[in-house]
Amino acid sequence: MVRIFHTADVHLGLKFVRASLESHREKLVEARLSALSRMVEVAMQEKCDLLVIAGDLFDSVKVQKPVVRKAAEILRRFDGMVVVLPGNHDFVQERSEDDLWINFAEVLGDQHLVLRESRAYDLRAFDLPLVLYAGPCTTRHSSENAIGWVKAARENDPGDHIRVGIAHGSLDGLSPDFSGDYFPMTRQELHQSNLHAWLLGHTHVRFPDKETGSGDRIFYPSVPEPDGFDCHHGGSAWVIELASDGEPVYRSVPIGAFQFHDLKFTIDSEADLDRLYANFSKLDRSKDLVKLELVGRLEGELFAQLPTRIQGLETCVLHLETCTSGLLRLIQQNDIDREFTEGSFPHRLLSELSKDPEDQLALQIAHEMVDEARS
Repeated sequence: MVRIFHTADVHLGLKFVRASLESHREKLVEARLSALSRMVEVAMQEKCDLLVIAGDLFDSVKVQKPVVRKAAEILRRFDGMVVVLPGNHDFVQERSEDDLWINFAEVLGDQHLVLRESRAYDLRAFDLPLVLYAGPCTTRHSSENAIGWVKAARENDPGDHIRVGIAHGSLDGLSPDFSGDYFPMTRQELHQSNLHAWLLGHTHVRFPDKETGSGDRIFYPSVPEPDGFDCHHGGSAWVIELASDGEPVYRSVPIGAFQFHDLKFTIDSEADLDRLYANFSKLDRSKDLVKLELVGRLEGELFAQLPTRIQGLETCVLHLETCTSGLLRLIQQNDIDREFTEGSFPHRLLSELSKDPEDQLALQIAHEMVDEARS
């Protein structure tokens, strides 16, 4: 039996260049190293024998050397064995003095492995009862994956040890790789290799998408630390136990410190605003980042209060981006009668626009232009 901690896509060195996140950039960058440290701690608490990083430990082959050293120092604290696969962001290059993986391996130590080559790595020499079939990336993009050699190699390896594949790339039916540029793999290809498990990286979602299970053989852990508003989960990794016959039992473990939310609310009344506040009151201002889209129609007084109301929401979360272009002021005939002289051009124009529900945006624009003209 062997117990594996499986992660991928840590993306150390990610800069978070999105302008709106600039005030929190340092926290978000530091969170990735903190996530790596947290995973080492969890892997040891779970008494894992092997810690696998299935690609993109680093966000770039040009990541700064202090980050490379710090990552290696964190990982070498693990009291089992660490294996790291180069992914498409931190792909294997020609060996040189500035080679990312040579510098990393020097600090990591000889008891751990960087899987630089597409081949089988026999870990029985390290007292672990398994052979790893590694498919490292050698470029940023490729229409061919790095595991085409595995099936034949497996057929020439008839032993009864546990066999685990480690690769980085997209998976049919799961990954958004519409042009096939990210080392695409098929489920059929993975299953036909007859390995006991495939530990994959690249796709930033958890697969299988459940907390615990058994029998599945293809795994993506998701990112350990969320990296933007298109990431709708809190970050996780796998603890996978492979029995002596290779049968997997697995459990997802939460890792991330931050949570990104992409929310849309329809606001047509004060009750809707109250519900919005109730939702925000459940969030954590130390870790939740929110992109909020508001749509609907609000009567004049509530619409005027909107900037103040949004300021109140900002106190509930770490970061808030708000889009209100779809939230219109509800302008009714009595509003027009109260604000403009009957029979005047503005009164006639706005009254005509107010008759058609499809003209509400035009009504609001016209109302704002009239207000500007008379101010």
